[in-house]
Amino acid sequence: MKRLLLPILLIAFAVICLSIVHIDNVNKLDAQSNELRKKQDTGLQVENQITDSSITIPETK
Repeated sequence: MKRLLLPILLIAFAVICLSIVHIDNVNKLDAQSNELRKKQDTGLQVENQITDSSITIPETK
């Protein structure tokens, strides 16, 4: 039984550490994704405003 205890503890410790690192990386990726999404939405809004304003043609009488 003692022979199995150390390997099991080491494997459990490694799994816990890797899980923590994985969760941290996923949170960082989610934050970066949200930041890029905001930048893209802002860029699209500016582009749409430019396109919409260039389409309107003043009426001539």
